Amino acid sequence: MSKYTHLNAPMYIRGKYLKSRFTYPIAQVHFLQGPEKYPAEPVVDFYTHLARNGSALIMTQALTNPQQRELFGHDTKHFASYDIEDKGCQNYFTRLAHFVHTEGSLIGVDLSNLDMTLNYSVNTPTDTPPGPPPFNMDDANDELKDLLGAIMSGGPEGESTGVCGSPGNPFPRTIYFTPEIMQEYINFLAERALLYKSFGYDAVLLDMSDEFYCGEFLYEHTNHREDEFAGSFENRLKFPVMVVKGLRERLGNDFIIMLNSPGASGGFRGPMRGLSMDECVQFCAAMEPYADILRLRDDEGEPKDFCRSEVVAKQMKEAGVTMRIAIATPYMDLDKLDSIIAEGTADMISSARLFLCNERLGDILRDGNGEDLNPCLDCGVCRGTSATGDWMSHCTINPELGKEYRVDKMIVPVKVKKKIAIVGGGPGGMKAALWMKERGHEPVIFEGTDALGGEIKAARYSEFKWRLERYLDSLIGKIERSGIEVRLNTRATPEMIQSEKFDAVVVAIGADPIKPRIPGAENVKWNPINIYGHEDELGERVVVVGGSSSPAEAAFYLKEHGHEVTIISRQCLIAHDLNPIRTRSTYNFGAVEMGVKVKRSAITERIEDRAVIYRDKDGNQCRIECDDVVLAGGMQPKEDEVLKFYGCAKEMYVIGDCREAGNMRTAIEDAYALAMKI
Repeated sequence: MSKYTHLNAPMYIRGKYLKSRFTYPIAQVHFLQGPEKYPAEPVVDFYTHLARNGSALIMTQALTNPQQRELFGHDTKHFASYDIEDKGCQNYFTRLAHFVHTEGSLIGVDLSNLDMTLNYSVNTPTDTPPGPPPFNMDDANDELKDLLGAIMSGGPEGESTGVCGSPGNPFPRTIYFTPEIMQEYINFLAERALLYKSFGYDAVLLDMSDEFYCGEFLYEHTNHREDEFAGSFENRLKFPVMVVKGLRERLGNDFIIMLNSPGASGGFRGPMRGLSMDECVQFCAAMEPYADILRLRDDEGEPKDFCRSEVVAKQMKEAGVTMRIAIATPYMDLDKLDSIIAEGTADMISSARLFLCNERLGDILRDGNGEDLNPCLDCGVCRGTSATGDWMSHCTINPELGKEYRVDKMIVPVKVKKKIAIVGGGPGGMKAALWMKERGHEPVIFEGTDALGGEIKAARYSEFKWRLERYLDSLIGKIERSGIEVRLNTRATPEMIQSEKFDAVVVAIGADPIKPRIPGAENVKWNPINIYGHEDELGERVVVVGGSSSPAEAAFYLKEHGHEVTIISRQCLIAHDLNPIRTRSTYNFGAVEMGVKVKRSAITERIEDRAVIYRDKDGNQCRIECDDVVLAGGMQPKEDEVLKFYGCAKEMYVIGDCREAGNMRTAIEDAYALAMKI
């Protein structure tokens, strides 16, 4: 039996068998669904793979209104838009449920997104729009005001930056929630839930956050009514209870109802945003006769040393909550998660990242090999790469994500075992070696330095990059356990490869930094690559020229080590090359919190001995006195060095930045594609 006996432990809810303690939240990758009005085949394969990989209950999206897709930002425009009324489309929902069931798992649907298709109003239509209290600009410093102004002005090409996430319901709200409308709303949800039940679905989810109708009734800052459904918490709780009770009465006792709590802070705002602990206990007690699972969300991000959701769940259990709690967490330690279930702190784990990052999570859970887990980098590309890049959902460390329907076609059977030289021990080279070893080949890694890791070794110097360091350690651990031969401090040459009669050579030597074409750049020593470990050699005042993620990280690193840092960026926001839904906000607000100054929408004109001259967003020429400059101008493949390896083995392959300057994700994708066909 696997050592994860509690995570793998089955349970029954409403007479339905759940094979493990894992639920998968509503996190469908974008590019699987095209214009089809039913779940496309890639979508079916994606959810079926989740079921095969260990999730006992998989929650899916409900219909997204086409008008909603146009009015919302980047993220929502790529969501599916289903025609749930069409009988032919209904067949495909039934197929989806059937294939998930064949893997021994259950499937459910989020009904809350249906709120976005309605024009009901919790308050009188002339009242203040719903939502949390507006941000008080008087409390902001100049840097934060500048950032908020950049966010409001939009991102590249006039697109919404999405830096704070998607907006609320944009539709006019003209139908006031009278008691009659309340019943109409309950009937609407129940009819949709019954329709999904007829497809073979097993569960529904209702979101209790302040972005949806039930939550708007629940919280003081969104409920401005003056009737029996407002005022005291007992009154504000009435309508959400009516909704859940109404669903239970219509759906019967053989259907699971899950409630999604709002973001949980566990601090002064209470374990559920805006509610005190006593109110949380009262909420759960009122819902327990009708609902089965409370999915406890914590939107504060993943801490390094503990699971925040565990703390909140424990507080709620100790306060008397008896409803099953599924903690939504990005935490990546399976041993810790198993102990959380064992101790009764929570009953289930609701995590998308565990499944998105790990194409073989089911094997790890079965065999107990937690050390083989791919720990999430929190890079955000599972929600799209950037506002200007593609909006495919990727995973930096799991190249099979979204390709579940094509994996079998991508893998070419191995006919002959090969001895393969891999020149370069970065993440691309290491992953290529691991996959090739798994397929029966004999890879040998040549690394010119004294340690594996390539450019991501910089993570060892910066606290900001602790997730990347964790991933690097996991990669090196896998290499060591695999028995792959690694030759450190060895700069491979074509003659060396040829003399040892390798069948193939894989070149993964990366790229070199480019100096931008700015007068004075030729005299600058530092770039976002070579500063790590040399921070003491730079002067106190540093100007970083470039606003993408790499120079931004360099700026944060230098600030961590006591330097006074200013970033000059052509864009209105830094880290514009990152996902705008969550990751870019981390960098932009992080710069303000750390005290890194940012000159936005600015153009660097020249670099002098101890100063940088630039044009600000209004066209004014400005001067920053400094001791050192860090220049970011992109990367250039090591073309001449790569081409020298041609002819030293029967087969030659080039992956990663030395094929085309990219990032760790593209290097790992190259490694996977090569390893599956060689």
